[in-house]
Amino acid sequence: MKRAALALLSLLVASGALAQEKAREEKMGQMAHAAPPACADPLPKCAISATPSFGADGRLWLTYSVAGKVYGAVSSDNGKSFAPPFVIAAPAGTLDDNGEARPKIVALADGTLVASFTTRPEKSYEGTVFVTRSTDEGKSFAPPQPLVDDKGQRFETFIVDPKGRLYAAWLDKRDAAKAKAAGESFEGSGIAVAWSDDAGKSFSGKSILLDHSCECCRIGAALDRDGQPVFMWRHVFENNRRDHMAAKLSADGKTLIGSRVSLDDWATACPHQGPAMAIDAAGRWHIAWFTRGKTRQGLFYARSEDGGKSFSEPQRIGDAERAPQRPQLLVSGGKLYRAWKEFDGTLTTVLAQSSRDGGKSFDAPRALAQTAEASDHPLLVESKGVAYLSWLTQQEGYRLIPLERGHAEAQTRETTAGLATKR
Repeated sequence: MKRAALALLSLLVASGALAQEKAREEKMGQMAHAAPPACADPLPKCAISATPSFGADGRLWLTYSVAGKVYGAVSSDNGKSFAPPFVIAAPAGTLDDNGEARPKIVALADGTLVASFTTRPEKSYEGTVFVTRSTDEGKSFAPPQPLVDDKGQRFETFIVDPKGRLYAAWLDKRDAAKAKAAGESFEGSGIAVAWSDDAGKSFSGKSILLDHSCECCRIGAALDRDGQPVFMWRHVFENNRRDHMAAKLSADGKTLIGSRVSLDDWATACPHQGPAMAIDAAGRWHIAWFTRGKTRQGLFYARSEDGGKSFSEPQRIGDAERAPQRPQLLVSGGKLYRAWKEFDGTLTTVLAQSSRDGGKSFDAPRALAQTAEASDHPLLVESKGVAYLSWLTQQEGYRLIPLERGHAEAQTRETTAGLATKR
């Protein structure tokens, strides 16, 4: 009887702790999706998300939306100041801009800017991904074109290989729509891939390579040692278990080859928490993800030493009592970095760790930035061997923070000197 009472007490304590953690996650989510600042100026400070991309010359390009328009801005001093913003597009319909789905920009090596955004009808999630490009440093953009001539696409991501090929991956519901029209059951969405060899002017492929991905989360992406992209996403497995999968694109672009990352056993509909991925020079796949499964709950990290055939035992990230979320991974300068958000009930903090041994061990977590108001997801970005946190908050505005002390000043001097030489 005493043992049963102790077991019941332990269960109640654990349930209470889980309820508190869920409450923190819900409040954190509410803050993350709170109303944008009360301004309509076409500036990053008036946006709810901002996506960065460094050009080959070291300049920082941002894309973001304000009042239904997609804007861009460029900085030559690592985000301390920006030139006047430029309009990328003024799309019709509801613009996807919620952290997981957001406008994006890619600064290619030849100076071309490729931007994307997703629109959808009001109260509908049947999105259309549009792509546009500029060859004159943002002075003008081509008319946006749909990536696919059909509806049902969202959560696009881009990655560029060493030869300049631009890959795109996204969640695609075309097969789901066909199944529905035929009266057949269909879980989730699908992973589609395309690529461009003309700096985003046109894309080939555009095929759904694997069906039954979760339909509401971003996709992680990284390049393997041979330059082929690897993608990671939340997948719908048997019995609606929505755990993660990582897979590499075949050389002909027709197949995704990979495996399940972990057995979290999470049966849920829409967690709205996508994963992160990075691959180091030794070919190790590094992955981070959020789960609320029966097996484990929280934020976790694992790695694969054999190209995704198997993964290490998941390792917890962050303080479980502070609802760690929104993981990011980056390999830069021989180090592996990981960053994430935590919320203590009042403050949201972005923390980071680094590893010098390929993810076997990490140094102590360190706080990079904090805010008491709504904030975007943290992003990690790299330029010329220097790693940065890119973060937009309602109270503090846009910040680009170096992960290592002393790197920012050196990078700014190098960028400024390079631009002066060009002029």
